[in-house]
Amino acid sequence: MLGRHGFPEIDFSLPGSAAGATDLGATSSDEWGDYALVKGVGPSDCSATPYEQALSAFNNLSSALAECSMGFSDVVRTWIYADGILGWYSDLNRARDRFFRANGVFDRFVPASTGIGWSCGDGAKIVLGAFAARGREPGAVEREPLPSPLQCPALEYGSSFSRAAELRTPGWRRVLVSGTASILPDSHEVAHVGDIEAQVDCTMRAVEAIYASRGMSWRDVSGALVYLKRAEYRGAWDRWLAGHPEFPRTHARSIVADVCRPEWLFEIESDATVCK
Repeated sequence: MLGRHGFPEIDFSLPGSAAGATDLGATSSDEWGDYALVKGVGPSDCSATPYEQALSAFNNLSSALAECSMGFSDVVRTWIYADGILGWYSDLNRARDRFFRANGVFDRFVPASTGIGWSCGDGAKIVLGAFAARGREPGAVEREPLPSPLQCPALEYGSSFSRAAELRTPGWRRVLVSGTASILPDSHEVAHVGDIEAQVDCTMRAVEAIYASRGMSWRDVSGALVYLKRAEYRGAWDRWLAGHPEFPRTHARSIVADVCRPEWLFEIESDATVCK
């Protein structure tokens, strides 16, 4: 039996109605598909190297999904929380790539994702989560990776996730935006180094552009979580919110966590939903 590790309180809801639960996950369904959210999946051996722990955690994630009657081929989005991420981010990427190659992920659909520095407090170097979806009939639930109009693909600089993904059914559409921070257009370089106000603005414009490309706006946001490198940066986030009253305040929560580059001060993940 897989054990649950600590996991942040993310703001993410399953579509449809609750259908069941496992030790690590919850399932739901509607007339078009079945869905699962698993959280708190860690490595089998917390004394192993960070790279080995990452491989183990991804394999355990597959097992947790199987308990929800899902496979990794059904995954639309992942969450990766790594203790001391700045010290071993390249090893984390290497482990993820190895798992993705072994499971044919690069041949199908590369999930959206968040990668954040955060400790679950029990010695594990990594803890994972995933959202998966499967149609009840062919074509009933469709998914598509989405580009970011203002940012280059993450795959171009060796980080294996899609900037965003869209999930579509005959009754609703949901756009899931990966953890997003401020980068220069057509580059992977950090924008506005040392300027929290500018980083917040740059990041939110990038997210807004993704939603606009799918005919959505801030009013359609159905979940979000902000990561701040320092607690004192909450003021910059509050000031952005004050200037954008259309952003739902129910989805404006922030936590202090380490973003995966030293120069990044702010990151946000979010999703938006519209009914057809």
